[in-house]
Amino acid sequence: MSVKRRLYISNFLMLVMPVLLLILTSICLMLIYTGITGIREKPPLNYGELFSKRMEKVEELAAKQKSVTSKEPIQSDIDEFNRQNEGTGMNLSLYQGQHRIYPVSSTNVEMPDMNHSQSNVIIVTDQLAVYRAEAGDYALVLSDSNFTVNNHDTFEKRIYGGALMLTILIVVAIVTNRALTKFVFRSIMDPIQIIVDGVHQLRDGNLKYRIHYDKQDEFASVCVEFNDMAEQLSNMVEERKKNEINRRELIAGISHDLRTPLTSIKAYLEGLEKGVATTPQMRMKYFDTIKAKTASLEHIINQLFLFSKLDIGDFPLYMELVDIGAEMKRTMAAFEVEYSPKGLNLHYEQQFPQAETLIDVVQFRNVIQNVLENSLKYKDKERVDVTITWMENEQWVEMRLTDNGPGVSPEELGKLFDVFYRSDASRKRPDLGSGLGLAISSKVIERLGGRIHAELEPRAGLSIIITIPKYKGVKGEDDEENLNH
Repeated sequence: MSVKRRLYISNFLMLVMPVLLLILTSICLMLIYTGITGIREKPPLNYGELFSKRMEKVEELAAKQKSVTSKEPIQSDIDEFNRQNEGTGMNLSLYQGQHRIYPVSSTNVEMPDMNHSQSNVIIVTDQLAVYRAEAGDYALVLSDSNFTVNNHDTFEKRIYGGALMLTILIVVAIVTNRALTKFVFRSIMDPIQIIVDGVHQLRDGNLKYRIHYDKQDEFASVCVEFNDMAEQLSNMVEERKKNEINRRELIAGISHDLRTPLTSIKAYLEGLEKGVATTPQMRMKYFDTIKAKTASLEHIINQLFLFSKLDIGDFPLYMELVDIGAEMKRTMAAFEVEYSPKGLNLHYEQQFPQAETLIDVVQFRNVIQNVLENSLKYKDKERVDVTITWMENEQWVEMRLTDNGPGVSPEELGKLFDVFYRSDASRKRPDLGSGLGLAISSKVIERLGGRIHAELEPRAGLSIIITIPKYKGVKGEDDEENLNH
């Protein structure tokens, strides 16, 4: 369940629950004051006091009757008394013995037996209070049919029941509130804690740590983004380590490749200075060697300069829209003349494709030449065959230059395009090159929008695969745009 839905449900319940509790409380209070507590059935507190006051009045009338023998005066007093207390349930009657003699039309209330006493007496039952006062030959009887005995035990029990119901409602409200709070905050705090733990792992250097979050809520996308960030961070650190290693190897390679010809130049100059070359022929040989080593130094510095420019993107490419098949055919024809005497047999029996590509022709030829130079330098036989094949689709053209030379080990395959990389065997022979040719080729093809990589041939030899994208833009606009690529 999503956090948003949890919040909706929680807010809804937080609004509904107080209303429900208010309704329940109102019903409870209504029951307390009506049905359950029976407060309305309980006589008011001054009701007993009213009966006592009427008793005093009755005693006055009884005392008055004792002083006369006629009953007519008392009858008018009785009428006046009943009129004043009409509706209260009280009724005053005149009795002679056990018989009521006035008023004869009054409601007949079953009176308890009170003949056993000759004095004033009060009798209280659950629903009736009777007061009998002697009045000479007669007796005045005050009855109260609304009088009830207040049962305090039952009343207290009902009060306790009502209080218990209120307490239960309050407890239910508190428990519900805590459950809703936990229901909402747990779904928020738990994912936050998971993300915080992940951040701590990255902070402590554990870049391989990934968050495993199975719930499908708002935090799922955050965890995915966190894992992507961790992956990118890990790749950046690995790339930085690799660049640092490459930088050290670059410095070591530059130092090695510059030191070797410089040492030779220094040695030959010292030989000339000390007169080791005693004949003109020897001195000329020394000078030729110094010139060759100087040219080698110049070539290395130029290659290094070119690589640096390509690496920082400061080397301008002069892009042209060319038929890559026709251009490759011209290039191979020229290189065949150059490399055939050196022991390189070029084969391109397959028909060259007709596809337009946007390339720097000069730099593209340099790439092909670098590949052929490597096949020539590292050949292990007198003549080496280099076969050029093609593949193409709607998006790109792929050319494969395969030689039947010694190839490289699988461990070296991924390092061929690293700057100054040379195999251990070739490092023992500085004349085989500086290790910049394929690195420069890789940078050039990358700038052309393609890619270059190497594969081992199953039998023997090495294949260099160059992929160039076909031209898809509008002629004219892209030409101008790519002139300064």
